[in-house]
Amino acid sequence: MKVFTVENGTVIHGATVAVMELKSAGMKIPAIIVGESGRGRSLGVLPAQLTPEHQREWEEKGACRINAVTVSQTRSGKPKLVESTDESGDALCVLRTHIGYRGGNRHTGDRKAEYWTIEWGERELAQERGVPLKDQYTATEAAQYSKILCPGSLSEDAGFDRHLEFEPFPGEWLVKGEIAQGAAGAMGSGEQGVAVIPAGVVFRTGYTGRLYGGPASHYFIYRDEKLLTATWKEREVSDIF
Repeated sequence: MKVFTVENGTVIHGATVAVMELKSAGMKIPAIIVGESGRGRSLGVLPAQLTPEHQREWEEKGACRINAVTVSQTRSGKPKLVESTDESGDALCVLRTHIGYRGGNRHTGDRKAEYWTIEWGERELAQERGVPLKDQYTATEAAQYSKILCPGSLSEDAGFDRHLEFEPFPGEWLVKGEIAQGAAGAMGSGEQGVAVIPAGVVFRTGYTGRLYGGPASHYFIYRDEKLLTATWKEREVSDIF
């Protein structure tokens, strides 16, 4: 299967195999490493069996890049990668997902539902002003009734809370790690990992916290041996997927 690295919404073909030092055993092994070490953090280590050429490069430089793999097992039954030349089948994605300042992240499937609800403190006012009380409202309804609840507001959905629901993450996690901000991760934390992603299925990386103008999520699909990426706005205005 083909290998991709995803970082901050950017897709790169291939992944870096670095050095993992096993201190208790007194040896070093080639591995894809995600997450961080330290308090409130954790490393995810996925060992890799390299071709002789890349093994020599890894021994000389301390790193190499691989573009295709098969998934196998260690003697203890844990996942490991075996470098291959066969790029057919599913995709292996190294998800170095970031987090916003004092935020977190989330990995999901495609968007399943979007709806609005009246803010709890506005329900009595809505009833007084003739706004029908429902469990869920569409974007059009929220914009319409917002003018009644909060006339003069610059927000199109003032008085309403927006909700998004997503499908479960469709990939198979091989390993996970955790990144964090601040001592013991007190300021924020999130997951990174390596997963096998089936072709033709959408998945998403979402981010919370201060993003300083960056998108709150990216969507991906593995199709025609390419890992395509787009924000939700880009998907709305195109037929990319």
